[in-house]
Amino acid sequence: MTAGTVPSPDISEDPRPLWRHPAFGGTLALSVLVVLTVPLWQQPIELALLGIETPLAAKFSTDGLGAAGLLLIPLAGFGFGMLASLSPCILPLIPLNLAYIGATGASGRRALGLSSRFVLGSALALSVLGLFADVAGFLMIDHRGPLLLIAGLAMMYFGLAVLDLVSAPLPASFGAGRRLGPIAAGAAFALVTTPCSSPLLAAVLSAAAAQAKAGLSVVTMLSFSLGYTLLVFLGGVFGGGLVAWTRRFDFAAPRAAAAALLVASGVTFVFTGATWF
Repeated sequence: MTAGTVPSPDISEDPRPLWRHPAFGGTLALSVLVVLTVPLWQQPIELALLGIETPLAAKFSTDGLGAAGLLLIPLAGFGFGMLASLSPCILPLIPLNLAYIGATGASGRRALGLSSRFVLGSALALSVLGLFADVAGFLMIDHRGPLLLIAGLAMMYFGLAVLDLVSAPLPASFGAGRRLGPIAAGAAFALVTTPCSSPLLAAVLSAAAAQAKAGLSVVTMLSFSLGYTLLVFLGGVFGGGLVAWTRRFDFAAPRAAAAALLVASGVTFVFTGATWF
C-alpha cells in the first residue's frame, strides 16, 4: 500500500447480526406489503389471462399435420406453459428461488446451475401433478392444510438458520454443494405451491392423447412445466447477478434478504395452512 492510501474496509466482515441488517427489515416489509395487496391484483390478472387462454385452447388443433404434430405438440406445450406462467399461481416459486440463491450466496455460473436444477425439480413435480390426478387430489385437496403448515414451518426454520438464530444445521439434501439438492428443493417447494389449472394444458394433453404415441403425454407435460417455470428460472438468474453485484458493496445483504424472504414465505404458508381446515 502506497503512502497516503486509505485502506478499504473489509466488506466480508459485518459485526451486526443478520436480523438487524437493513436488507432483512426492508425485504420483510416489502414481502408483507406484497402479501397484503394480493387480493387487489390476483383475480384481475387471472381473469385477463383466462380470457386469452380459453379461445386459444379452443382453436388449438393438430388435425392434418401428420407426423409434424408429434413435434408441434411438445413445442406448443412449452409455449403454452410460458403464457400460463404469467398467472399469479406460479409467483410464490420466484421469491423462493431467489431466497435459495441468496441463502447459498451463489452468483454467476454457479447461480445459473442452481437455478436450472431448482426449476428442473419444480417442473418434474408439476409434471407428476399434471399427469396423475389422484396424486394431485391427494396433495392439493385432501392434505393441503397439513402440507402448507409443514412447508411453512420448514421455510421459517431455514430462514432462522440463515440468520444463525438456530444451532441445528440445514438438511444436507438441500445443500447447494450437492447436485440433487436444488432439484429436491425445487420439487418440494413446487408441491406446496398452488398450480393453476389451465385450458391450454388440457388442450395440449388432449392433442397428445389423440396421437396414441407412447410417452408423448409425458413429454408434453414436462415441456409445459418447463415453460411454466421459465419466469422462476429467469428470476433465479437475475437473483444470481444481483447477489454478485450486491456483495461488492455489502457482503451480508443477500443472505439477510434471503432470510427475510424465507421467514415471510413461511409465515404466509403457516397462516394459509392453519386457515385451510
